[in-house]
Order: sequence, then C-alpha cells, then structure tokens
Amino acid sequence: MRIAQLVELTKDEKEILTRWSRGRRTPTRQMKRAKIVLLAAEGHQNKAIAETLGIDRRQVARWRQRFAKHRLVGIEKDAPRAGASPRYGQDVRQHDLAALEQPLPKGQANCELAAIAKVLHSSAHAIHMIDPLPSSIALSPPQREALDVIVEEQTSLHALDQPARVILMWSDGISQSTTARELDIGEETVKLLRHRWLSSFPRVAAAEERVTKEITKFFSLICQTLNEEPSVETTLAAPAGIAKTGTANREKPTESDELRPATKALIEILHHMPKVYGINRSNWTQRSLAEAYEKLYGQRPSKSTVSRLLKQAGLSWKKSRKVLTSPDPNYREKVELLLRTLQSLKADEDLFFIDELGPLQVRRYGGRCYTPKGVTPTHPQNQRAKGSITLYGALSATTNQVTWFYGNTKDSTGMIDLVEILYNHYHDKAKIYLTWDAASWHGSNELVEWADNFNTWNSANSSGPIIEFVPLPSSAQFLDVIEAVFSAMKRAVIHNSDYQSEQEMKTAISVHFCERNEFFKHNPKRAGKRIWQIDFFEDQNHIRSGNYRE
Repeated sequence: MRIAQLVELTKDEKEILTRWSRGRRTPTRQMKRAKIVLLAAEGHQNKAIAETLGIDRRQVARWRQRFAKHRLVGIEKDAPRAGASPRYGQDVRQHDLAALEQPLPKGQANCELAAIAKVLHSSAHAIHMIDPLPSSIALSPPQREALDVIVEEQTSLHALDQPARVILMWSDGISQSTTARELDIGEETVKLLRHRWLSSFPRVAAAEERVTKEITKFFSLICQTLNEEPSVETTLAAPAGIAKTGTANREKPTESDELRPATKALIEILHHMPKVYGINRSNWTQRSLAEAYEKLYGQRPSKSTVSRLLKQAGLSWKKSRKVLTSPDPNYREKVELLLRTLQSLKADEDLFFIDELGPLQVRRYGGRCYTPKGVTPTHPQNQRAKGSITLYGALSATTNQVTWFYGNTKDSTGMIDLVEILYNHYHDKAKIYLTWDAASWHGSNELVEWADNFNTWNSANSSGPIIEFVPLPSSAQFLDVIEAVFSAMKRAVIHNSDYQSEQEMKTAISVHFCERNEFFKHNPKRAGKRIWQIDFFEDQNHIRSGNYRE
C-alpha cells in the first residue's frame, strides 16, 4: 500500500492557506488547492481528500507533490504550458485579408459575416477566431436579464451556467485570463464561448425583437381587459364630487391627485375618531375602516383591499413612542446656561455632572445573555435582599473621569461630602461647576448656605477652587450625562449578577469605574456628545418643552 508524502506547514503557510481556502475573492482553483494541502497537513490520505472534496485522487496527488516541491508558489500559479498550435495561422490570415480587399458582389451594399465566410470558403466561426476579440461588449437590458436568470436558476449545475457567466463577465470588461481563473475553466474555452456569442449575435437580436413584440401585445391585452371590465377593488364608491377612475396601481404616488378616489376616502375617514361613525373604538383597524366606509358609501371593501390602498398611499401602522419632556418654565434659559458654561470652560476650570444611584439591593438580577435555543433564563421576582447600597457619582465633562463614593441615604449631607471630595481632588482648579437634576436635596437651603460659606472662606484665604452650581431643568434627567455612565455600569456588573454581600457589589462597581477611568486616561475624550453642540438648541422649534427626542 502506497503512503502519500507527509506535508508539514509553517505557521505563516497555514495562515495563508487558510485565508485562500476561505477567501471569497480567491480563484476557485487556488481555493481547491489550498484545501487539498490543508487536509494533507492534517494527515489525510489522497483517497480520503478526494472523496471529501469530490475530485479525482490523481489531482490530489499532483498538488500534494507540487506543494512539497515548490511550497506556496507551486499551487498559486499554474505550471507553464506549451499550448496548442494555432488553428488558423498567419498564412490563412493573410489570404483572408487579401480576399477581403476584393469589391463586394453586385447588388450588395454591405458585407455581413456570413457573406465574408462565403467569399473565403470558410465558416463564420473561423472568421471570428482570426479577428481579435473586443475587450468588452454591450448587452441590452433584456439580454443581461436573461443571462442573469440562467445563472440564478442553474446554481446547482455549475457547468450549465458557465457560458452565461463568461458573457456577463465579458460585458463587465473582465479579461479572458481572469474569467478563466475565476470560473476554473481554460482560456480557450472562454475564447470559444465569446466567439460563439458574436457569431450568434444577429439571431439573439432577432429573437429579442420578437419577444419584445409579443410581450407588448400581451400587456396591451391586459390593459384593454382592465379598461373594459374594471375590478371591484378599483371602483369602490367615492365621495360626491370625485370622479371614478380605472387607473392602474401606482406603488408610490408623488402627488395627492394621483391617489385613487377610494384611497382618498379612506384617508379622510382616518382623520376622524371611530366614534364619529358610531364605532366604539379609540383607534382604527382595517375592519373598522371597512365598516365606516360601508356606512358612508354603501360598499364594503375587504381588509386586504384597505391594507393595500393605504400602503400605496404611504401609510403604515406605527406605535406611539413615549418621550421625555420637561415642564420647567425656565427650561430654555437653564439649558442655554449649561451650554454656554460648557463652551466657555477655561483650562483651569471643570464641570461635573452629578447624580446618585440607589438604594440598589444586593440580590440576584436578570439581564440579557446568550442561551441555547428553547431555553429562557429566569430569576425570582420576590427575593430577600442581602443589603443595599447608595452610590454618589460625579463625571468630569472635560476628562471623562468618574469620582464616586458610597453613602447611606440620598440627602444634602451626601452632596456636601461629594463636593468636598471634588474640592480636594481638583484643588488646582480655579473654579468647579456642578450640574445636577432638580431633586429636592440638590437645591436645599442647607446645601446652598454651605456652598456660600465655603466660597467665602476660599476667597478670603485664596485657597482652592470656587464652587458654582448650574442646575438642570426639572424632569430633564436626559441632560445629565452621568445617567448614561450609571446605565453602562449596571449592564456591565449588575445585570445577571448574584452578589452575596454589599462589599462584593461595591468592589465590582469600584473596579468597573477604575478600569473606565484608566481607559479614558489613555484615550482622552470629553463626556457626552450632543450636549456640546450649542447650535442644536438654538432652533426654538427643535426641542419643544424639553422633548429631546424631537
């Protein structure tokens, strides 16, 4: 029993062969050779490789030996070939060209391919094989469509769609050699198919003309039938004053005048509540629209007709989306103050987005996760909490660094503690701006009085930064950028968690913020995105009453 030659690959060779075997743009023959070598390197014999790839065993042996001898170069390109002797030599070409110098036969105004072949006592195919082929050809839309259909319908039988692929690639200007390599066929085959197409082109054009005439007659018959016997769906009763029409369907009408009378009547019904037509509903359905139409015009369309007519008018079902709004009467002034502050920050100033999170219970949490098909992860609805934590956080708008600590409750005392931490950590700043939502403890008298006394003492002693508040409008949490930071933290270390103690949860949160701060130290980026775009808020109609989604 003969044993095939052992193939050993280096790391680089294995990577290149793997890329060739998977590459979508790798020529078919090169892809097949790469697969042969990879399977040989795994220890498979030629017979097993041939059965796996559906090829001849001798072909496997040839490329195994060529790789062992020449490595990657041996399978990337074909070995040089002597090539077949030319079918039509230079002497034949000279003879034919001399014959073409003779005058045309009497009564013939032009010289077609068949006539030339008759003069030369040759075939039309031979004439084409002598003359050089053009680099590309032009296909009419019907021809291209027909070739595309052949390619799509013959996907299971590769050999049957090769002629169509050759002609399509020729029309795209792809060379003979590239076409042969991509389709894994010989260049002579490509050349022969191209010559046959040129030889048959007059018949193709004539067939195309006949088919076009037949299709035109067929569609004329359809239109005539529609005009004589319009369907029920196209003649639904229309409101008084609107003439009926039998116009064919239009998928996307550009003007309201193009809509059918029935469609206009349905749209008019949609502009009123169902109760106007005696229907006890607060919203419309296809059935209720058909019912209202019947009450008005005495003819009831089907649900599918209602759906189709409204779709043609560009209408579709959409669910109302809940948006966040702010009822603050000074919304515009507060937002503009925040944006001006952000835009005018100096090098020795900083602005912090401040908020609290919690109380956050220590228990098992659910969340999104990868699961096997048919399995749904669950977590108990009622659980005994193992404790709870309250998190205070401040996000620097310029450096994207988070400052945090854990408190017991949400109150003014906790805010004072956070401000003191920021004061000590950013002692080199001249001024620190603090922005937060309209929670009661953020604007308490205790906090304001403490800040005034704190700033007075700092000014008198020329020590540390001045603290200044930039409050957000009420119910405008969407402007507090740190909310997004808290959401990302919860997705990362709270969802799908089951911590056993408060300390374990605190450790996970702290590690997350430390890693986040370290990332933005090496990848500087300002906090927030659209909040820095002051032009976004200048248009008075852009955000109505703080509706940030509009």
